[in-house]
Amino acid sequence: ELNAIDLAWDIIARFRNSDLPLAFYDDWVNIANDEAKHFSMLTNYLNQNNACYGDFPAHDSLWESAEKTSDDILSRLAIVPLVLEARGLDTTPGAINKLSATGDTKAARILKIIGEEEISHVATGVRWFHHICKSRELEPASTFQLLVKSQFNGFLKPPFATYARTLAGFPRFYYEPLSKLR
Repeated sequence: ELNAIDLAWDIIARFRNSDLPLAFYDDWVNIANDEAKHFSMLTNYLNQNNACYGDFPAHDSLWESAEKTSDDILSRLAIVPLVLEARGLDTTPGAINKLSATGDTKAARILKIIGEEEISHVATGVRWFHHICKSRELEPASTFQLLVKSQFNGFLKPPFATYARTLAGFPRFYYEPLSKLR
């Protein structure tokens, strides 16, 4: 979540001269606020359990993807919200189930809140991806697939949370063909 805060502010600052409407920047300010709330909830949970942010190993794939897509906003939108944040939609329900099964209902509730709010973050990515594709006269689904193939290491891992992705306006025909790539 800390990287997600940074990424929301980064997209605002890095692409400030991209001739986008004010609503684009407002959306990312709202996402930064949500991500800060998520980080705060998780940090408070860790502190209540005698742990701190940084005590456990974490991956840096969000920021690595930000660096790789730093020169093109369409690539950034394809990879960060539409691949990486959408992956969170896929994995969060399983994590909630595991936490609930161990009796950690507090952590499960936190992840439920985060998972529900991430749907709107993916929806924001979809909306602005479509907006920019339209302005560049690009077909969105094939453009998304091309960008993922060129900018993302690996393939998209099923199972997909198709209901959550559909709520975000992210159709299956965009991402399912990419799950077969290796």
